[in-house]
Amino acid sequence: MVSAKQPAKTILVVEDEPDTSIFLSNLLAANGFCPICASTIVEGLKKAVDGCPDLVIINAMLPGEAGLRLYRSLRCSDRLCHIPIVMLSTVDKSMFYHWPGTRRSPSGRHIPEPEAYLQKPPEADELLAVVNRLCATKG
Repeated sequence: MVSAKQPAKTILVVEDEPDTSIFLSNLLAANGFCPICASTIVEGLKKAVDGCPDLVIINAMLPGEAGLRLYRSLRCSDRLCHIPIVMLSTVDKSMFYHWPGTRRSPSGRHIPEPEAYLQKPPEADELLAVVNRLCATKG
């Protein structure tokens, strides 16, 4: 739980499935976070640039590889690369890392792994533990 003395940490949720987006938003808000939702890569990138959230949760399987493209865009941005990222996917973690372009940008730059990778649907307790840990380490 977030302390009442600290401002609420902002969590950007980029998820195209309405049920999952509502679940994540309600879970985060009920636990003292300030969720901001986006359903597309364009909307997610704009909200990340405009708001510089404390953490980003991305559906890795957004249509047209948009989840992967958003992840790479955040990691390759000098302004946004420090933001912890949690990837959510129905695809196994090992399969995700074998996806072309997951570990390298188009320019060949190495892209680090996300701070967390959770299978969908995420368990509420597991997701909150990850979010709390990552927000605490961000300071």
